[in-house]
Amino acid sequence: MNSPKQGISDLPEICYRHGMRNVVISPGSRNAPLIFSFTGHGRMKCLSITDERSAAYFALGLALQSGEPVGLICTSGTAALNFAPAIAEAFYQNVPLIVMTADRPGEWIDQGDGQTIRQREIYRNYIKQSYEMPTETAIDSDLWFFNRSVNEALNSATQEPKGPVHLNIPLREPLYTPLPEPGSDLQFIRTSNPTLGVAAGEFAQLQGRWNRSDRKLVILGADVRNEGMFEVLPLLLNDPAIVILAENISNLCDDHIIAAPERFFVSLTAAEAASFQPDLLVTVGHSVVSGQLKKYLRQHPPAEHWHIQTSVSYVDTFQGLTRSVIASPEALLRVLTENGMNIDSKYRDLFFEKEVNLRRKHGEILRTFPFSDLVVFDTVLRCLPADSNLHLANSTPIRYSQLFPGRSDIHYHCNRGTSGIDGCISTAAGYAVASQKPTFLITGDISFIYDSNGLWNNYLAGNFKIVVINNGGGNIFSLINTGDGLIPSRDFLETPHHVNIKFLAEAFGASHAVCRSAEEMPGLLDWFLEPADHPYILEIVTDSAVNTAVFKDYYNQIKLL
Repeated sequence: MNSPKQGISDLPEICYRHGMRNVVISPGSRNAPLIFSFTGHGRMKCLSITDERSAAYFALGLALQSGEPVGLICTSGTAALNFAPAIAEAFYQNVPLIVMTADRPGEWIDQGDGQTIRQREIYRNYIKQSYEMPTETAIDSDLWFFNRSVNEALNSATQEPKGPVHLNIPLREPLYTPLPEPGSDLQFIRTSNPTLGVAAGEFAQLQGRWNRSDRKLVILGADVRNEGMFEVLPLLLNDPAIVILAENISNLCDDHIIAAPERFFVSLTAAEAASFQPDLLVTVGHSVVSGQLKKYLRQHPPAEHWHIQTSVSYVDTFQGLTRSVIASPEALLRVLTENGMNIDSKYRDLFFEKEVNLRRKHGEILRTFPFSDLVVFDTVLRCLPADSNLHLANSTPIRYSQLFPGRSDIHYHCNRGTSGIDGCISTAAGYAVASQKPTFLITGDISFIYDSNGLWNNYLAGNFKIVVINNGGGNIFSLINTGDGLIPSRDFLETPHHVNIKFLAEAFGASHAVCRSAEEMPGLLDWFLEPADHPYILEIVTDSAVNTAVFKDYYNQIKLL
């Protein structure tokens, strides 16, 4: 007979062999055996974060930066529910989180016992796989099932499309007794990666259609940059029949890429809109931010739309998908381009004649604006150091940032899986801990306050710095066209507040400074960017009414071009 908790002892080593190096643990009692097992492993880095919602986003940041599966452990009850927002984000970003929730034994569910809820498949709508683990592993067949399930979970999480998996682990008392030694001959199951490629007959069809198209629009979504894509980019840019759209969070930057599609498509007249319509749309990666781009392609659909991904996908953001191609995007695009025919096309030139004028107009009108969110973004984005990470909160920060040229020496990220404001500090914090490079977060005041517990951990250092643009509430609701009906309900949408961000920063041991004018910015940015051994927070206070006027004036002038 084995120990009833032999599976718990074996668990960390199986995870380690599958590439897990970090595990984020939220404290509790029911999960004590899991804590003992992982902290006693010796080669696993264990990080303790009390707030489960923050802990899960922190783990997301670790996994995003490392590319490795990251473990996440909590006690039973509502603690597991607090993991849910980050798990949903990981699911839609295809990030491998290994979620391990302690639970009461099945016979105690719904029996009035403390910290007990129905945890089986608790994340069922946004998880790759869920596993209900044996309560005890004294019997050989139960231990085999336990270890086999762990192997299956890790393989599932790390195979394309990657994503979070859930191990629900019922644990019977006693919880604080010593664990047995890990098994000496653990079962380790590998999964071979499938060979990606397009069948010869299908490839001939793709190549033929590619060669016939003289108006190809290629959209590179979030986080598509890798060595292969970086190498194929010049081939695409050299083709006069191809236009590339890639927002900053694609992390592909070039002067010949349309990086601000929101500005571009909002500026089009009806006649121009028809002339820019592609006959072939090719998309790679996750979705884009720009609402105007989505609107344009839904109203001016291409004859064909291919989405290229390493696993099957029927995501049809633009309502015109005709082919889901399972292949390595960079490999397929390289072959299509290298075997492409020279086409006499003016499509790229048509786009860039317009784009060059928009960039010129952007620079001209920006110089006329007073101190405001738009001006702040221009200043801050210019001064960030090379070889750094920039996280952008959702709502206005990601949208403002995309009006400015992307920088190839900065790695951009925004949680666009579900596009919520929650978790921006915690995700960036996890990323900073894993990266060690300078990591910056630009956030609004509401997002900062909402996730301020992201500063509540013992692992943050001077490489993590935050710009909080405080415009007194959710300013985005004044920027978008909400109509006159907003006025009676403004407080319920913009949520104005009286939170003192300085006191919040000091509570978590971060240095804080506040900027209220353009004249103060140079000196305060010098302070903000100086070497440090703990987080710095620069709060920049702007006027909501001025922001709204500037934002609307900006787009009104762009539309006049």
